[in-house]
Amino acid sequence: MTLNLAINCSTAWTSIGLSENGTVLAEMNLNIGRGQSSELPKAVEEILRLSGRSLAQVNLFVLTIGPGSFTGVRVGLSYGLAMAAARRCQVVPVNTLELMAYQAAAVFRGNVLIPILNAKRGFFYAAAYGFNQETKRLSGFWEPGFYSFSQLDERLSSWEGKALLILEKTKSFPLFSNPGFVYEDYIPSGGRLALLGDLFFERAVAPESVKGIYLRPPDLG
Repeated sequence: MTLNLAINCSTAWTSIGLSENGTVLAEMNLNIGRGQSSELPKAVEEILRLSGRSLAQVNLFVLTIGPGSFTGVRVGLSYGLAMAAARRCQVVPVNTLELMAYQAAAVFRGNVLIPILNAKRGFFYAAAYGFNQETKRLSGFWEPGFYSFSQLDERLSSWEGKALLILEKTKSFPLFSNPGFVYEDYIPSGGRLALLGDLFFERAVAPESVKGIYLRPPDLG
């Protein structure tokens, strides 16, 4: 049996998921902001307890590696990689924007998904993916990047056809000039991330091989 433990701290949410043989056993998604470092170990312990499982039974760790909150990415990776190393388990790394796209693809019938994360100070992380309904796999139209709002709006203004924009808190997000988009709020799912461990098992590597993705230039903080 394969027991996947997933951890995502790349946004303001702290998301934990546990899946076994392709079935989500439990998930916990907490909007705790800067409390991630202190609450993450408690959340992992609680989700294992509620599922009747132990850390000793975990076979695979599924971790988001960014982009996103610099502190959050570090907290999630540091804790998850330490546990994986202690258990001598492999890790499946997942890009945060990729996770957003896969999560939305489960309920969106279109084929183009554009996840966008707020990088603060008027900047954003974004990517564009196509989704194959038959293979359930994404293909990249453009790779994850770092943009000002004007840069991103310019890139999206020439987009033709229907696309889903996946955003945190769409009501507080400025609208892009292209009127053809559908907007969706994003709340991370720890369970969905855990399931990606099975879909991306070929990515599994030793903990020491996993690195965070920090797209924001150093001079911008």
